[in-house]
Amino acid sequence: MAHILVIDDDETYRAILREFIEEKGHAVFEAESADQGVQIFLSEKIDLVISDLMMPVKSGMDLLRELRNVNSKVLFIMVTGFPTVSAATTAMREGAYDFLVKPMDMNQLNAVMTRALGTIELRSNLSTMRGMNVALLFSIPFWILAGILVRIFLLR
Repeated sequence: MAHILVIDDDETYRAILREFIEEKGHAVFEAESADQGVQIFLSEKIDLVISDLMMPVKSGMDLLRELRNVNSKVLFIMVTGFPTVSAATTAMREGAYDFLVKPMDMNQLNAVMTRALGTIELRSNLSTMRGMNVALLFSIPFWILAGILVRIFLLR
């Protein structure tokens, strides 16, 4: 079960996303503004952020930059009802995982969420493997020494 933060100033749209995401078995946190989203992001363990681009006071793009400063590995899906090539390119350049257009095809959203959450799992597995490699590397001198001691005591 992933923890997904949905940020959108449209309460109805947030409710639709919340219901869909919960049906997929994930926990959903909701925010109606970028600032509220930042507060939730800082206080909860969030795996994925889905945010509207156009919001009052602070845009989704500003939010993306702010959250990436807090955690550069955050996966962020930007959504908008007013798509432009410029906005999409800027969002991707700033580190958005994907850029979707409202109204979203829920199958497409599910595919993007699944891919994003798979990326998180792969990162976690890679980190674990790196840790195991380091542990093995540091244990080599111990095993060499143990082998030498065994040979010394067995050959006596």
